[in-house]
Amino acid sequence: MTTIGDRIKARRIELDMSQDELARLVGYKSRSSINKIESDGRLLPQRKIMEIANALNTTPAYIMGWEEVPSAHPFPTVLQPAKYRKYKVLGNIACGSPIDAVQEEGEYLETDLNVHADYVLKCQGDSMINARIFDGDYVFIREQAEVENGEIAAVWMDNTVTLKRFYRYDEYIELRAENPMFKPIIIHETDFDSIRIIGKAVACQFWIK
Repeated sequence: MTTIGDRIKARRIELDMSQDELARLVGYKSRSSINKIESDGRLLPQRKIMEIANALNTTPAYIMGWEEVPSAHPFPTVLQPAKYRKYKVLGNIACGSPIDAVQEEGEYLETDLNVHADYVLKCQGDSMINARIFDGDYVFIREQAEVENGEIAAVWMDNTVTLKRFYRYDEYIELRAENPMFKPIIIHETDFDSIRIIGKAVACQFWIK
């Protein structure tokens, strides 16, 4: 018999969401709280069950085990109005060689994408095309100082910013492109302080010519 924790973990993994991400979405300070919930299925207040269900795009009924399928529509018989949100476009991000981050004056992107992001950056270059991120696309960035290996991150390097898959090892950091024409950027251990992650790419909106 599955527990509340089992169902939360299964749905989180299905959405390719980390424990850190889920913790942030529901207001916990660290992933340890999510780990405890998933491990022992401890009792949760109704408010937290609702918050977790919303973060996992499912229903409280699924979390509680009252329905078997993790529905993405909590109220399928009710038509919900489309919700649009404006995101500030803070500047450009390189999908190629690192470039200067440029502040765009008064530019906003309005979208109905259901994403948890803090701002938007406009992509330049074609180093991420195999991740379906093309020149001119808008990438939604969630502010966070760390990402897991293999996740796409916006990385600040010497007053420039670039979008790459991030891998951290004991002796070096690799910023890997999604285009075989581009070599990875390698930062050795002695230079770790010269870069910082400014956020994780969580969604992309295509630019239509």
